[in-house]
Amino acid sequence: MSLEEQLQSKEEELTNLVSSFAVKDGTTPTSISGLEFIRSDKQLEPVHTMHEPALCFVLQGRKVISIMGEDFIYRKGDYLVVAVDLPVIGEILEASEMEPYLCLRLNFNIMQIAEVSKEFKRYSTNKGVSGRGIFVDQTDEVILDAIIRLVKLLDTPEDTEILAPLIIKEILYRIMQGKHGDTVKSLVAKGSKLSEVAGALDYLKKNFSHEIKIDELAKKVNLSPSALYHHFKQVTTMTPIQYQRALRLHEARRLIMGKDMRVADAAFQVGYESPSYFNREYRKMFGRPPGKDRKENLNFYNM
Repeated sequence: MSLEEQLQSKEEELTNLVSSFAVKDGTTPTSISGLEFIRSDKQLEPVHTMHEPALCFVLQGRKVISIMGEDFIYRKGDYLVVAVDLPVIGEILEASEMEPYLCLRLNFNIMQIAEVSKEFKRYSTNKGVSGRGIFVDQTDEVILDAIIRLVKLLDTPEDTEILAPLIIKEILYRIMQGKHGDTVKSLVAKGSKLSEVAGALDYLKKNFSHEIKIDELAKKVNLSPSALYHHFKQVTTMTPIQYQRALRLHEARRLIMGKDMRVADAAFQVGYESPSYFNREYRKMFGRPPGKDRKENLNFYNM
């Protein structure tokens, strides 16, 4: 059997495994922390979301993730890595009842990356370079084999607690060996530009409702304002202020649609003093006014 045939065989095996769990549209959580399956029988309209760090492996169909006009398309045989929290627009491009969109998602965090990164002490990392905090790569047989073993653990829950963390560590290790590995490793490499940007991202996530001064933020993460601006934009495709705005608006939308909060109250809670300015910003990002989102959300739950 050729290498290509072996790869195809493993892809089919994983597709059958995931299909046996993801039997209906939507997201199917599993008993393994961080592991979930996503299925859709039809193409879906673009969805705005704050994408947390994750590996997304497509088994069927095709999807695009867009951030500030930059597209990341991934299909069968590809995997997407989102290394830092990013505001994105996701759209399923190919899906049908005969061949639904099928995706395996594995969420991870900085602590897991740090643990795995210790294995790379003998390898150098270019600390002065920062790459995109999101990338697409082609899978290989080694990664597929590890993912298959992880999914198979769902049939032997007594083994999950011990073996799942080890296999997840192996998967992250394999990603770090790929062509974008330095980007992932640099997230936790002390003194690297990417780790300093990660620190700025974390600070903004915790303080997005407050006024942020770039000089002060740069000082907190040991960068000059110009270096922060440059590397932050390289990683996220946006400036720190644009990122903060996205955090505010996504949180406001969650409050309006998920918590049934009044628009003015949500705007104030996320840091906006002017409701009219908030409305303009909200509409610019999501393509519709916040009041319409709240009204349609209320109508949906009252049906």
